[in-house]
Amino acid sequence: MDPVTFLLEPLQYGFLTRALLVTLAAAVVASVLSCWLILMGWSLMGDAVSHAVLPGVAIAYIVGVPFSIGAFIFGAGAVALIGAVKSTTKLKSDTVIGVVFTALFAVGLAIISRTPSQVDLMHILFGTSSG
Repeated sequence: MDPVTFLLEPLQYGFLTRALLVTLAAAVVASVLSCWLILMGWSLMGDAVSHAVLPGVAIAYIVGVPFSIGAFIFGAGAVALIGAVKSTTKLKSDTVIGVVFTALFAVGLAIISRTPSQVDLMHILFGTSSG
C-alpha cells in the first residue's frame, strides 16, 4: 500500500477528521498560551492551576454538580487570586503562585479527607489504576 494512502485513509471517517481538528485547535491554543505564560514569568501557572482546582472538584462532588464546574470556578479564582496578590505585594510571581496553589491544594486535601463518599475522591488526585 502506498504510504500516502495509508496515512490519509483514516481521514475518510468523520469522527477522525473532527478529532484531528479539535487536536489542532487545542495545540494552537496551548502553544500560544504557554509561550505567553513563559514571557510573563508565570511558567509555574499550569502546575498551579492543576493543583488549585482540587477543592473545587471536592466541593462540586459535595454539592452534586459536575466536577468541571467546580474545577473551572476554582481555577479561574486561583488565577485571579494570584494576579491580585502579585499586584498588591512586592513578591515575585513564582512565589505568589507557589503559595496560592499550595494553600488551595491543602484545602482540597482537607476537604477530601473529611468528606464521606461512595466515590474514592483520591482518584481525582492520583488517577485510577486499571490493574
